[in-house]
Amino acid sequence: MLQSIHIENVALIKKLDIDLSPAFCAFTGETGAGKSIIIDSIGVLCGNKAPKELIRSGEDYLTVEGVFSNVGTRASKKCEELGVSVDEDGLLYISRTVKSDGKGVVRIGGKQVPLSILKDISPLLINIHGQHDNQELLIKDKHRKLLDFYAENYDYYNEYSALFSEYCSIKRDLDEINIDESQKLRRIEMLRFQINDISALKLKDGEEEKLSEEKKKLLNIEKLAKNSSIVSESLYGSGGVSACDCIDKAIDALRSLSKISDEYNEHIDTLSDIKSTLIDIAETVNDGSYEEYSNPSLVLDKIENRLDEISKAKRKYGSDVSEVLDFLDKAKKELDELENFDKHSETLRKKLSECGEKVKSASAKLTDSRIKASENLKSNIEKQLKYLDMPGVKFKVNIISKPFSKDGADDVEFFIMTNSGEGYSPLSKTASGGELSRIMLAIKSVIAEKDGVDTLIFDEVDTGISGKTSRKIGLMMSEIASVSQVLCVTHSAQICSVADSHYLVSKSTSGDRTTTSVGLLGYDERVNETARIIAGINVTATSLEAAKELIDSKRE
Repeated sequence: MLQSIHIENVALIKKLDIDLSPAFCAFTGETGAGKSIIIDSIGVLCGNKAPKELIRSGEDYLTVEGVFSNVGTRASKKCEELGVSVDEDGLLYISRTVKSDGKGVVRIGGKQVPLSILKDISPLLINIHGQHDNQELLIKDKHRKLLDFYAENYDYYNEYSALFSEYCSIKRDLDEINIDESQKLRRIEMLRFQINDISALKLKDGEEEKLSEEKKKLLNIEKLAKNSSIVSESLYGSGGVSACDCIDKAIDALRSLSKISDEYNEHIDTLSDIKSTLIDIAETVNDGSYEEYSNPSLVLDKIENRLDEISKAKRKYGSDVSEVLDFLDKAKKELDELENFDKHSETLRKKLSECGEKVKSASAKLTDSRIKASENLKSNIEKQLKYLDMPGVKFKVNIISKPFSKDGADDVEFFIMTNSGEGYSPLSKTASGGELSRIMLAIKSVIAEKDGVDTLIFDEVDTGISGKTSRKIGLMMSEIASVSQVLCVTHSAQICSVADSHYLVSKSTSGDRTTTSVGLLGYDERVNETARIIAGINVTATSLEAAKELIDSKRE
């Protein structure tokens, strides 16, 4: 659920912090107070577009931050898949900043992430529904997902998905080798040439690097010989006074001093170790003098020719020797498959047939689970529609067969009959605004516990509905709030009076700036606000009494 939200520099909001109830939260306020800004801000937090016009006048950026608690299993799993995590206290922190130049920063769990990751995660945390919102009900592709959530057929779906993926992989392999005879012969000839071309070089990993280093030394062999000789002679030579000669003299002097005092003995040992180190350096450098090359130019020519062969191979087969050798391995494998085409093709066809039967079986189980769930879904939604004063409206899930795809072999779409005798039509083409709001609530009330979304937001879905039906909508939202957090922006006293928490959205002017604020109402404040909604302009004793009755009846 959305535990708290921080909004900064969004339209009329300068800075605003809201702590939210975990159940049913109603937001009311006069027209223009900024209720829609709250919803827009939550939309920004969910990854919706944030046009620069949304940034408060005179500011360079907007920021929205949200803290989510008790994050559901599906959302937690998706976070893990995308490389972000819920903290040890079960909290998930999301923030988004958008600058006036259009650039922005998204952080989830303190980690900066692309906007695309936020868009992947947010639908599992929050669903926003408005009077004209078509997020789920008006998009046919969403209907299959809603039905699967209700069916809880995750095991069937995952089994089918894995098998279908395997089937497609085998099919691709078969298609790749299933070429006509002339193409096959040309391909075999090309592969043999490439294999012979690479094999003749007898390449080894690391060979190019070793030859390049050898070439570098050979190009500087005179400098190497001269300087290695200087090093050797200076440290341990016989043609003059070397460092080791000087150390020997110093050691002799120290031995004389040690006869006077033992304190000089340790210096003798130290100088002896230094002398050994100098001798090792001199011998190592002298070993690298390259005197063994009787003809360095000839060796250099061989190295350069070999490097040229490697370079030509790289231009044709890969960026380095390792990639060339990988190319060779793949070419050998493909050649073997083509030369043994009939055997390999038969093996793949057999595997494809076996996998295809498994796909059909898994698809049948998935379809059966959807059909059974659709019957229960129809019955329960129609029951809720009747409760919402739509007794004549009929609902059904239309399931027809389609070619196998990643989500099964079923085309799923919600249909509705609004008037007896007119027949069923796609929901998106027949439902009016008021009808759609109630149908949406009916569906949400039925699947709320199963779809795993922690927070549902309803933005003025009561438009065009009043009286007894509004009250029923409020009670249904309260029922949904028993399994998911519900935030509702409403102009209905019948709805806001049912909420567990009531927030007032208001605006004030200081100087030439207008600012929106949000406050949680106490009982008396809540009665006054509900009475204002009932009365319209002037709050009367009658409207106050009616407000108390509405609020108190929820408590009973």
